[in-house]
Amino acid sequence: MSRTEASLEWATYGLSFAERLKHLRLKRDLSQENLAELCGMHRNQISNLERNTSRDGASSDPHLSTVYRLAQALRVAPTALIPDSGRIPMRRSTESRNDVSYRQLRASLDEEYP
Repeated sequence: MSRTEASLEWATYGLSFAERLKHLRLKRDLSQENLAELCGMHRNQISNLERNTSRDGASSDPHLSTVYRLAQALRVAPTALIPDSGRIPMRRSTESRNDVSYRQLRASLDEEYP
């Protein structure tokens, strides 16, 4: 298997992370500004994560410490933010296939984190 065949299509994982973050933030009735304050981050960082963008225009790729700070502020397990956690990563995130996948994801998060 070549390196390109094995590589992750990171943008699909970034989109799933963005969907999870925004859904949980809204569920907790927090603005981007409120969440940023709770995490010691800037609102633009939250916005970039929710749009899956970085300063250089690539997909966002948050540090592990960022994931944990967000999870703490949202009162969820860090795995609630991590796409496809608990399974071996595929080339593409299974969560970002289509709108049905996102609806299922949101329903799952709602059930686990009321």
